[in-house]
Amino acid sequence: MVYFHDGQNVFDEATSYNGEWRADETLTELAAEDLEAIAIAIPNANERRYHEYSPVRHPDFPSERGGGGGDDYVAFLINSVKAQVDSSFRTLPDPAHTLVVGSSMGGLISLHAVLTRPDVFGGAGVMSPAFWACAGEAFGRVRSGPVPTGKIWLDIGGQEGTDHPERQQAYWDDAHAMRDLLLQKGMGDRLRFQADPQGIHRESAWAARLPEALRFLLKDQTPSA
Repeated sequence: MVYFHDGQNVFDEATSYNGEWRADETLTELAAEDLEAIAIAIPNANERRYHEYSPVRHPDFPSERGGGGGDDYVAFLINSVKAQVDSSFRTLPDPAHTLVVGSSMGGLISLHAVLTRPDVFGGAGVMSPAFWACAGEAFGRVRSGPVPTGKIWLDIGGQEGTDHPERQQAYWDDAHAMRDLLLQKGMGDRLRFQADPQGIHRESAWAARLPEALRFLLKDQTPSA
């Protein structure tokens, strides 16, 4: 199972607000390589997107969308969405066969999910994560926590946030710093990092990197006994 955030943009450009990930086409192509998965895309809540994807509050945003809803969102994903999916489809519900993938704030909450609920999620696609938006929360959690289990795909582009030069640099520097921290924690070859100096903060960039991300996350998955 692969759970995608920002579901409006995952399968169909007609429903998206910024292009699509082409996840259906990618998964069809990967099936020919014997890498198969059911994909579930959960749409964001528009103006509450930051609130749902952020584990901590941001002082500059009003309370109704100011962050801090990340744990509630992960609980909803597990207790409502995943529970219904597992009861409706022939899934392998264990962590080894349950992935979560997202970009920007969606990348942030994907990492949060695999760090806080390793009993549910066995891998995360963390694409263009907006670490700058949450005041170092992810770094503190990785530093103080156990070695993350499962697999993590982490990527970044060099042209993210071009309207704000400081933010553009933060995207790049923070992703590399998180790579270094995860390696220091001992993740080894369970971490895959990709940096594209020309990569932009857009669905087209994530669509281009998605095939390799899913190859890494889905490879060597075997059915439970």
